[in-house]
Amino acid sequence: MRAGLVDIVDDTFVRATPPAVRAALDAAGVPSSAPGRWPLEVRVAASEDRGAKGVRWAAAGRITGRMEIWLEEVPAGTVVHHYVRGEATHRWRSPAWVARDHTLTWKQVVHEVKDTLEGRRAAPDGR
Repeated sequence: MRAGLVDIVDDTFVRATPPAVRAALDAAGVPSSAPGRWPLEVRVAASEDRGAKGVRWAAAGRITGRMEIWLEEVPAGTVVHHYVRGEATHRWRSPAWVARDHTLTWKQVVHEVKDTLEGRRAAPDGR
């Protein structure tokens, strides 16, 4: 088993208000326990739900530690900050691989939300 520190910081601008971004993240099932959805092989439990300002989770699984989404209102939209800090454990993959895989999966989810809110894609319910 390989283990080591994972420290991820990611920022994405979305042209929508923080409440709209939070509602879209919730509608997208973030976080999801479904196979192949974010976060992969990580179980999370909300430790602090801040509504339109984001949420913090305790994480366990291939990343054990803390995860957070902070929604910062800025002119013309919201910056979605995503933080992860913890210990990565995987049978044969390095902590760098676990961090990259987590980040790539997160980017797919946050860009689906961004595209929906900015009118580039239909909402999950067909609106």
